[in-house]
Amino acid sequence: MNKKKPKILAVLVNYGTEQIQYLEQVIKELKSFSKYDVTVIVNSNIDLNIKGIDKVEIFKLDDYQLLPLTCRNTIWNNKQFYDIFLYGENDLLFEEKHIDNHLIYSSFLPKNRIAGLLRYEEDADGKYYPDYHANFEWDFNSVEIYGGKKFAHFTNLHQATFILTKEQLQDLGKKIKFNQLYTDSFSGYIELTKRKISQKLGIKIKRTTLYSEIYSKKCRVNTDIFKYGGKKKIICITDFDQNLIHHLSNVYINGLKGRNKLRSDEARMRNSIKKLLK
Repeated sequence: MNKKKPKILAVLVNYGTEQIQYLEQVIKELKSFSKYDVTVIVNSNIDLNIKGIDKVEIFKLDDYQLLPLTCRNTIWNNKQFYDIFLYGENDLLFEEKHIDNHLIYSSFLPKNRIAGLLRYEEDADGKYYPDYHANFEWDFNSVEIYGGKKFAHFTNLHQATFILTKEQLQDLGKKIKFNQLYTDSFSGYIELTKRKISQKLGIKIKRTTLYSEIYSKKCRVNTDIFKYGGKKKIICITDFDQNLIHHLSNVYINGLKGRNKLRSDEARMRNSIKKLLK
């Protein structure tokens, strides 16, 4: 008797028509998985007619920064019916190896750790890592070994995706309201407390950078999971190349619509990985 394939629910977000060609590529790849039964739902502001989509959910919102959040709600509403859950923006190329690796790592990682990915873009000159910018950096003191593999923490939590097992999703639901964005209420409390101490002692205390100042609402759809879900995001550096996910649109390399960043090139990343592996 054939063993049933694990059931994946992939919920993708799409806005407008700008990146339809990438969405088509992402869906085609998801539907090519051989070891998993994949259902694809796309939450969009427009109707879509793309082969491989099982369901399109259309949303009309006043603030389309909140469109990605509808994906977390869709996942939560279907938490009993699938074994693995994916969220992604419409230009992130999930490959079957990402799921394979996530399940392998989850089998031996502690419950308070969760495997993450790192986005890359690519052109004729090589790979670039758009999340490796500003003050974001590897935590070079964070290397941990599990299952004979080395893992490390990258301080930029944003990867525009997440992969969760059913157990991980249930655990997260005990820590955060999964279908709501995390607010700055706790950070705001710290800020108020520091201000009171400053006034009382007559000294200046540097203000806290609020979570919402680092990550936009659409970014927090995935960063909430890693920051407030009780599971530290770590990336397997032993299998580094296997834990990269392609940002197909290359918007940061090309600087489209002002989205250029001080991105990391391949040399900087490889030097950092060598340092971590030592």
